Amino acid sequence: MKKIPSFTAVIAAISLLLSAPPTLAAKSNELSLIENYMSADQLDRKTQKLLNDEIVKLVGKQNIQFIKIDTSFDPWVINGTIDGTGFADFTQRYDPDTNHVASTLIMYDTADLNKVMDNALHLKLDAFLKTFEDEDIFIKSGFWRFKANDQDHGHLLQNYWVIFGPSQQLYIDVDKDNQMSAILQYKIDDSYAWMTNIARNSLKTLGIPSVKAFDYTLFTVEGKDMLWQYRDDDNLNYVHIGSKTGKVWKVTNELGINWKNDVDFKKSFAKPKLSKNKALSIAVPTVRSIFGIELKGYSVRIQENEYTFTKKGATTLIGKINTKGAFYSFEAIPSKGVRN
Repeated sequence: MKKIPSFTAVIAAISLLLSAPPTLAAKSNELSLIENYMSADQLDRKTQKLLNDEIVKLVGKQNIQFIKIDTSFDPWVINGTIDGTGFADFTQRYDPDTNHVASTLIMYDTADLNKVMDNALHLKLDAFLKTFEDEDIFIKSGFWRFKANDQDHGHLLQNYWVIFGPSQQLYIDVDKDNQMSAILQYKIDDSYAWMTNIARNSLKTLGIPSVKAFDYTLFTVEGKDMLWQYRDDDNLNYVHIGSKTGKVWKVTNELGINWKNDVDFKKSFAKPKLSKNKALSIAVPTVRSIFGIELKGYSVRIQENEYTFTKKGATTLIGKINTKGAFYSFEAIPSKGVRN
């Protein structure tokens, strides 16, 4: 399969986090740029030590040089270089009011991966990469080390490595014993035709009148889960399919959402919109057609607009309805916890 030119969701998110808001950028001129930048020697020793110590925690003692401090951001953005086991650029976000380092991002060249990453982790990475089939080879073109010290900026992970290539990302969660996950993106035309048909038919079977065409598909690996995720650019429709079994695990069409706001949602689902029996009767044909699962013997639990269908030792189904009582989403949770 041919990969599309680029896919860097989290990388883009971090870049956005570190970039100037459009209003600031539009107002910037040569004078304001000069006023908003500080040189490294303008940082007091206590602050420099704080920033330096955060980097040392991640890379050990190396030659760390602070180059530029941009005070137009809140927190400030501080850039510099690291030279030692490998050369890298780094960016730190620092709040001078609280004397707090919000995050540290270190950007390496792929050639230094063997130098920077310890042998045990490198061996674990090599073993993980063998997960991919020959046609889904992970191509490394760069890697970053990232550590956030706060919970306020929506980071996917707080402490991790990210290795990226053309339309590919691999994450190593340091806080979870270096747990690895990966995402590879493809154009729809470069995806398996039979699986694309399953995704489209599943979305159609869901029954929401309006649909949006899929724009791309993701091959994702996390733990023992290996899924193909069909999505559109607005992330309104998505279908998850096991890469080995071809089983559908999730179908969602958010075009079926019809409440106006949070207040309307709470009002609409303050009481069960569907009785347990009614929910079962509506769900049975859809679940049978999409997932190949019979709901005979299943019980139903209701929480707001979410209906959970369970049976001991069997796959759990979670469905979500809109204010008209139509299911716009179903997700299957396997009893043994593996989706493939």
